[in-house]
Amino acid sequence: MPKFALIAKGTLEGRKNIKELKQRFIDVSNIFKAKEAKILNAYAMLGQYDYLFITEVPDLEAAFELSTMISSLGTFTCETCPVMPLEELYNLI
Repeated sequence: MPKFALIAKGTLEGRKNIKELKQRFIDVSNIFKAKEAKILNAYAMLGQYDYLFITEVPDLEAAFELSTMISSLGTFTCETCPVMPLEELYNLI
């Protein structure tokens, strides 16, 4: 299954309700499950972005849909990038 890095930044609304953060992550996880996708790892970040999710998603269309659905919650803005293990890249070159 293809992997994607979803990098997210909390919105002003999300920051105002930071105590609800755990529930928002549960909501995001449930959205992924409903689309037969998985969050493999989740990280808090310092810098330009606040969160990083490493995900497995069935296809590119589902990745677009998930990113849009998460952004529509109003808690996060998202960017989604396809990723590949370095070993797979080495095999391509």
